[in-house]
Amino acid sequence: MKRTALLLGALMLGGLLAAPPAAAAPAVKVVVAKVKASSANRSGACPTTVGFSATVSARGKGTVRYRWVRGDGSKGAIRSFAVSGARKFTVRDRQTFETSARGWQAVEILGVRGLSRKAYFRVRCAGPVRVYDVDHLLPADSTEQLVAAAHVDVTPPAYNGTCPATVRFTGTVQVSRVPARVAYRWVDSAQGEGPVEYLDFPAGGPRLKQVSLPLSVGGAARGWKAIHVAQGYDSGRAAYQVTCTGTPPRPGPNPSPSHSPSPSSSPTPSQSPSPGPTRPTPSPSQTDPSAPKPVVAIPYLSPGDYEGSCTAPVVYDAWGTIGLPPGPATTVTYWWILDGSPWKKQQIDIPAGAGPRSQYVLGTFPLNDQQSGTHTLGLMAEGGPSEPVERTFVLKCLTEPHDVTVSIDRISHNVTYPDPTCDEPPRIGLGVTLTLDRAGEVKYRWTVAGRTYVYENALRAGTTSISGGAHSTTASGTVRFEVLNHNMPVKEISYTVSCPPKKS
Repeated sequence: MKRTALLLGALMLGGLLAAPPAAAAPAVKVVVAKVKASSANRSGACPTTVGFSATVSARGKGTVRYRWVRGDGSKGAIRSFAVSGARKFTVRDRQTFETSARGWQAVEILGVRGLSRKAYFRVRCAGPVRVYDVDHLLPADSTEQLVAAAHVDVTPPAYNGTCPATVRFTGTVQVSRVPARVAYRWVDSAQGEGPVEYLDFPAGGPRLKQVSLPLSVGGAARGWKAIHVAQGYDSGRAAYQVTCTGTPPRPGPNPSPSHSPSPSSSPTPSQSPSPGPTRPTPSPSQTDPSAPKPVVAIPYLSPGDYEGSCTAPVVYDAWGTIGLPPGPATTVTYWWILDGSPWKKQQIDIPAGAGPRSQYVLGTFPLNDQQSGTHTLGLMAEGGPSEPVERTFVLKCLTEPHDVTVSIDRISHNVTYPDPTCDEPPRIGLGVTLTLDRAGEVKYRWTVAGRTYVYENALRAGTTSISGGAHSTTASGTVRFEVLNHNMPVKEISYTVSCPPKKS
């Protein structure tokens, strides 16, 4: 019970649990403060993970929706929380880097103009990318402080076919000595950090264990996952892309929603995994009354009830848990159900354990402006209850004026060597001419010789020239200009500069 309460508390702190409808959001005043990166400057071996946090204070009655916005143009998943009175808590995010990078992250409160203060960071990677997997073992050391290392593989990395589909992530976690307990969490390109989980390595047992995280995908998607360990070496990114072909089941509004289960009914992930690999047995049969019955829950559904723009599909993410009482390693068959349409059956291996055990399963699916209404997401497991565990949510797409249309008329650049001896790198000056059919805020990104610069400007209707500044660059390369919102046009050109001949 204590561990369940802690897990639910952590989920609520992260704003992960679905929130009530967002009808009263304007009545809530929100202040975002103490936005920071930890650590803001990192140097050394990579991959490495940078954490981000911010303090959100809200007062009033209603629902607040927020997300992390990143300097590279990407945005995190929308999360929400209810306010009745005053509320103050910390929101967090994590991102994993395999190469040197610099940038920022900020919090965006949806419906409020602008961003919070930015948390700037810089990662300097030294040496080759470090890999610790089944073919590259972490050195054993029984005398020094415990060190852990992680690696993640994804199968398949690219999928092209009918949806829903399943992508499976396999994490390999190693330790420098046993016995040991390792705290780890999954890191996601959109969701940021997942809940903390634990692996136990008993004395005399193996120093390597594997964990599995299946992701059921209900529509086109792309992203990556990694593993962050509390002390040691994080994994690199395992990237995936799902392309859907054919005509998958299309969910529609559900006029008769069922009640969501209480989050308190969710099982607790096991703190005591099996001491080593064990061959799974078939899943429990519904006809065998003595077989252990899977316990199923959906503790996390984001963004929950949603009211706003649906010009781009609203992507929903769900974490489910499948738990068993103490017993041998078991394979459990499960499936998601969206608005009464069952998805393809999947399987999850649950290791043996002397205490209650559970595994996470993930689902993601997009809904568009044709699917406004009440929806129901269910999760079932063979051998479990005859009715699915369900969460209901409301998608309300608001009618908005047409988006701004942006065209890129031309890119201008000027590359020179500022130093006549050419000992210093060349400098490139950037400019672009844009045409807007009406006034609007334009967010755009320059990429010059592999380095990225992101800006945002409020522009009037008509043709406008804007400067991208001057930057150090290489003697040749490509300039790419991308508008990151509206109709998202892209244009790029190549350049070359030669050192001027020295005068005799």
